[in-house]
This record gives sequence, C-alpha cells and structure tokens, in this order.
Amino acid sequence: MDDFRPATTAEHLLWLLGEHEVEHLFLNPGTDSAPLQEAAAVLTEAKVTIPRIVICSFESVALAAAHGYWQVTRRPQCVFVHVDVGTQNLGAMMHNVMRDRAGVIVIAGKTPYGEDPDSPGGRSHTIHWQQDVPDQAGIVRGYAKWVMEITRADMLPRAIGRAVQVATGGRPGAAYLMVSRDVLMDPPARDLGRTSGYAVARPPAADAETVRWIAERLTAAERPLLVTSKVGRRPEGFDAVTRLADLAGIRVIDTAESGCVNIASSHPMSVRSAAEAQRLVRDADVILVVDCDVPWIPKFTRPGDDATIIHLDADPLKTDMPLWTFPVDLAVTADGATALGQLVRHLEELGGETPEHPPVARTAPTAEPEGPITAHEAVEALNSLLRQDDIVVEEAVTSAGALHQALERSLPGTLYGTGSPGLGWGLGGAVGVSLASPGRRVVAVVGDGSFMFGVPTAALCLAAEVDAPILAVVLNNDGYRASRLPVFELFPEGLSAARGDAVGTRFSQPPDFAAVARACHADGERVRERAELIPALRRGLQAIDSGRSAVVDVHITRN
Repeated sequence: MDDFRPATTAEHLLWLLGEHEVEHLFLNPGTDSAPLQEAAAVLTEAKVTIPRIVICSFESVALAAAHGYWQVTRRPQCVFVHVDVGTQNLGAMMHNVMRDRAGVIVIAGKTPYGEDPDSPGGRSHTIHWQQDVPDQAGIVRGYAKWVMEITRADMLPRAIGRAVQVATGGRPGAAYLMVSRDVLMDPPARDLGRTSGYAVARPPAADAETVRWIAERLTAAERPLLVTSKVGRRPEGFDAVTRLADLAGIRVIDTAESGCVNIASSHPMSVRSAAEAQRLVRDADVILVVDCDVPWIPKFTRPGDDATIIHLDADPLKTDMPLWTFPVDLAVTADGATALGQLVRHLEELGGETPEHPPVARTAPTAEPEGPITAHEAVEALNSLLRQDDIVVEEAVTSAGALHQALERSLPGTLYGTGSPGLGWGLGGAVGVSLASPGRRVVAVVGDGSFMFGVPTAALCLAAEVDAPILAVVLNNDGYRASRLPVFELFPEGLSAARGDAVGTRFSQPPDFAAVARACHADGERVRERAELIPALRRGLQAIDSGRSAVVDVHITRN
C-alpha cells in the first residue's frame, strides 16, 4: 500500500520481505518471534502484502521445504528459527543448502539486550540468559554464505536487500540474519529504504577464445565424454546438454548424485549404467566436466594419462572442499548452462553433419519371481504409473543407483534431489517442491532411514497445512544399509560380512510408517508382495490427486 507506515521494525521487516518478492516465511515460533507474529496479524488486517506465514513444527523440515521451493522457482524463501537452539535444529539441512547451491534466507532470533523493566521486548524469562551464547552465528558459519546481525532499525532495509541479493546471486547459498526481539519492537527507520537496486549478478560466461578452444578439442575427439550433475537444473542447461550430445556425438554421464534431469533418460547418448560410465571415463580422450563436484571415484576408475580434461563450474577450484585434486587441464569459471549454450552456438555456426547415434543397449535386471521386491522393481512399477510431468524427489541413499538406472524422466524439472550428505531432506524438500508446483503430482522416493531422519510427523503435517500433498514411497531395506555396506567393504573376510549384518544398522522394533502417515492426515499402507506393489502405488497417486498425502512402505531386499 502506498500509504503504509510500519509501527515497529517487525512490521517493516515483513513489508520488506514482501517487497523483495519473498513469498513464504516458514516459521518455527519462540519467545523471540512474538513481534513478528503480531506484525503479521496487523499487516494482514491492513491488507499489506507480506510473505505467507507457514507454521513448521521442526526447523530442519522448514529449511528443506524452502530448499525444495528454491529448486523449482530459483526464488529464495525465508525461514525463521528460535535463537541458537532453533539454529541448531536446522542441522544437516544447512550442509545440503551449501552443497546444492540453494538460495535461502534464514532469520534467527537473538537474546534480547534490554534488562530494564521499561525496556520493550527486553529479557523477561530465565531462558533469555541461558540462550545468550558467545557465538550463535558460529553454529552455521561454515555453511552459510553470508552472516549478519541486525542491531539497529535503520540498517534493516539494507540487510534484507543484501540477504536476498547474496542468497540468489553468484553461487547461491544461505544468508543467515540474527535480530533480537527488542530490536524488532523498536520504532522503524524513518526511511523505509529502497527495495530496488540490489541487482543479482548474471551467470558468468566463458570468453570467446575459451569457447573456440573447447570446440576444437571436442570436434577433434574420437571418444568425447560429458560428465555433469546439476547443469540440467535450469531448462536452458537441459537444452544445452541435449543439443551438444546431438551435435558432437558426446556421451553424457548424468551422475547418480545429480538430483535433476540433465538429459532425457531415453536419449541414445545418455549413460545410465555405472559400469559403462566407469569404462567411458577410462577410455575417453576428452572429458568435459560441468557443474559436478565428484566426476568419478578414483578408487574405481580414472581417466587415461592422455585424456584432456576440461572443467566448467562457477567455482572450478572447489574452495569449500579442502582436498579436491581431480586432474584438470583447463579450468573455466563459468555458469555451466551458460557456457554450454555458448559452446553449442559455436558448434552450430561451424556447421557439419550431426553424427548418427545408435541406440544404447540397456540391460535391465531380471525380475525375481520369488523373494523380496528389489529396488529396481519398485522403480519400474513407478515408471508404469507416472505421467511425463510428474515430479520425483529423490533421497533413496543406497537405492539411488537402482533409481538412477531405471527411472524414466524425459523432461527438465521432473526430478529433484540434493546429492548432498545430510539425510532427512527428502520429505520436507518434496513438500517445498509441491508447494512451488501447484497442480503437479510430487512423488518422494526415500529410504527407510532417510524417512525417519526427515521427521515425518513434521513433514506430513506441513504438507497438510499448506495443501501441498506428496506421495512418499519408502524403499525399506530394514535399517541403515548405507552404514552396513562400509563394514563389509573394509572387512570383506570379517565376521560381519560372514553374518550379513553389522552392529548398529538394524532396528529390532522399527516404526510402522503407514501408521505414522495415518496419524498425520495422510494415507498409509505397507507392501511386502509383488502383487500388491502397483495397486498400492496407484492408490497413493489417487490420494494426492484428491489432495491428501500418502506413504507407501515398500519392503525391498535387505542385504
């Protein structure tokens, strides 16, 4: 509203977020959020545009949802958490935001400064002294892109503008702000501040000479190879990879950690077999690595000594990874989608015939007529039911390889994941993706461990709260297989391998995931037999069509 004048800094903050087009504020309230809660009521009554306030019962789910929303829209959302303890509950989701280059704004309360009886918003509970810690920001400093405390009302417009700018631009990441409730209750700055002029840097491009150099190497190559993880996150990246594969006859390894569709799974140059990918890395004469943290595992494969390796990345030095020493002959600081687009246009200008691409033979595992359902069978069952524009959110952990090899996705923006170490993202991330994709069906494929890490009560309640239903397909291999396999790997002749088990990786009394779902406004059922699989998945999809979430707990091979 043109005549809007905030009465408090809290009102000013919500107005600024709205002016910067932040659409949602995921809130886990505490004593420090009271001024914002009152401000939201006042501004809503006055019909002032502010972000939608979304209540979240656990902080990590809130951040995962904001992260998922970013993946779809490339617009940063806001998460408000309660001082240091709420910051701690963000946990591994901060790691995922950093590794996946997701733009989010985290605002954390801060212990009030005032102690006098007449100090508005000052300390009024024992906890206000207990929560006064020496370095609250230190909890996330190693994972946040930018940190600031708002200590004065007149710095608020610049702090919020800068937070949106930093979270979105360059290599996106988390902007972490702190503000105490007594500052939020202060009178606002006289000048509401500008909300324009915080330009987001355009994606960096490669220089023309570098583009020519790469094009010459690809044109002369006999066995060129493209390895990527995330360049297809943007539609123009997907298009560039597809066109380059068609123009240059380049095979494309879409790594299992990608969390997006970089090239259609049905494209003849798409490499989906892990064994084939390892062979191609060994044999390639030119390898183009684009937006990929780990292009191969040296323990299992590595390029030949004569291979030319070109690395395109916003940060090809990987400065946030202390030990990153993959061999590189040419490192280019450039946005992957932008640079590949330049390369494609240069090759098109050169002309020449498009190489023939013989179909790649794909050998699917033979279905077992008896015994437990396999992860591959579960994914194939999904293939038979999913529409082209359905969205799959992946946190399948040790079943990720099977999903990557079997899942059919041909459109950009129909697969999301983080490829990051912090388990528990999948459910909340799927809710964020669903919230950003109204009218689309969203299916989260998660392991049983990641289902529990994801605080399913909080995630499913959030889905119901914001009317963003999801189908969670749990590939249940009875415990922490990701922690079991390393024991077998390091001690192949050991007692654990002989027993087929490892201490601390199986639950003797696992939860009933279907019952958890039913307790959280969602449908739930358990599948143990093959004949039950497709009907259960179909019912789960029908549930989200009708506006309810669902959980299908599929018990698979437990090795």
